Amino acid sequence: MKSKIRDLQILLQKEDLFGAKNLCEDLLRNQNIDDAKFYNLYALILFKLNNYEHAIDNWKKSLEIDPNVIESYNGLANSFLKLEKFDEAIKNFDQIIKIKPSIGEIYHGKAFALMNLYKFDDAINNFKIALKKNPNNPDIYNMLGSTFFRQKKWEEACENFVKALELKHDHSLASKNLINLLTFYQPKKNLDNSIIETNNLLKEKKFEFQLKNEITDDQIINYFSKIYKLLTKNLQNCFLDDEQIFRRNKLNLDCERHFEVFNNYKVIPKYCFSCYKIQIEPKNIIDLFKLYIFFDHLELKNNNIRKCIIESRPKVSGTYKGLIYCTGVEELKTIFHKVSLLLKKSFGYDMPIFMKRGCTEFSIPYPKFKEIDESMKYDDDWSKFENKIDKNNNYKEKKSSENTLNGTSISDVLIMRNWLIFAKKINDNCYKKFNIDLPEINYFDKKLDGQIEFRKKQFQNNNNI
Repeated sequence: MKSKIRDLQILLQKEDLFGAKNLCEDLLRNQNIDDAKFYNLYALILFKLNNYEHAIDNWKKSLEIDPNVIESYNGLANSFLKLEKFDEAIKNFDQIIKIKPSIGEIYHGKAFALMNLYKFDDAINNFKIALKKNPNNPDIYNMLGSTFFRQKKWEEACENFVKALELKHDHSLASKNLINLLTFYQPKKNLDNSIIETNNLLKEKKFEFQLKNEITDDQIINYFSKIYKLLTKNLQNCFLDDEQIFRRNKLNLDCERHFEVFNNYKVIPKYCFSCYKIQIEPKNIIDLFKLYIFFDHLELKNNNIRKCIIESRPKVSGTYKGLIYCTGVEELKTIFHKVSLLLKKSFGYDMPIFMKRGCTEFSIPYPKFKEIDESMKYDDDWSKFENKIDKNNNYKEKKSSENTLNGTSISDVLIMRNWLIFAKKINDNCYKKFNIDLPEINYFDKKLDGQIEFRKKQFQNNNNI
């Protein structure tokens, strides 16, 4: 068996996972195996092949033979993490701590499980133990920052994201987390960090504008060229896989939950029947940039959520869009009237604008849903499906939403660059007027796979080309 285990280890080193799996299965067919190391290796192979349930079975067999194999407890814990069975993961991390309490990675894993069970204080304590044992691990600082973030302890979150970046300047998750935090929070302490410093510089570059005045193409082009130059001078290789710029308030729409209900049961959640939107359709990329400025300066009584997007959803019509979220028909009509008048002043022409209810995806199977006359009502029988989703996912935590800070942020500039890349791909030649070098980003190749021609036609149709 020792020679066979060595063969397995060689196949693992070569990353020949299927060859290693086949060898394990051949051995099991031809003999009774009573070797903890073999089952530990077989489980590891299955884990690497994403077969977590089968991996768990074999790690348990390993522990039946030798209950002190730390690797098997660790494998079990990480398999349960993958399956989001966090209580089971914690039990196995605790077993390792009993055997060998000096391993810092175990506290890291346990803290991650605790965080996902919303036991934030316990998670923080375990992250701190992990840091005592591994003080130079940027991943732990990033996860500690994420835990503080979920507690709405913004300053502590910021400090830990910054520490992660001190240890690893190109830590992509810490960078993304910090950039997101800065869209709504200004750090109180003077932290030495290039992302914070650059974001502060961008905030100083204000676009001086009044809604009663028209925004010219040259103003937009000059402004973006100035802020993009500032960004690229201070930050290299920075990227966000996002294409929507929000101006948020404290209302949490909980769209992720609502789409889970819809995608699983093809029913529309009750909440969505009171969600109304004003949709604005800029004709080209320059007008989308103008709408971004318009939304940033727009003052509404309830500071309604608004966003600018490029349309990349498969089979959904349109190219560039702006959306303002409203919570009732009366508010919808009041804001529609106000915004319609201001748009004409800011753009100098009648930009397409209309009212609708809910998300486009819901109106495909239910065409009447989008109508604001409320001709389609919520089916009370659908509540059972909503209850199933809420029960299965145990929605304990209400995700936080905060008021977006006015002015341009790093997040805004990176997403606007993504818009320009999109414009280039769909033959909106207005992108050329910005005269900047656009990087090649694989994100859009995947995002627009199979729909480039559709997107080009949508742009042409919207501009009568």
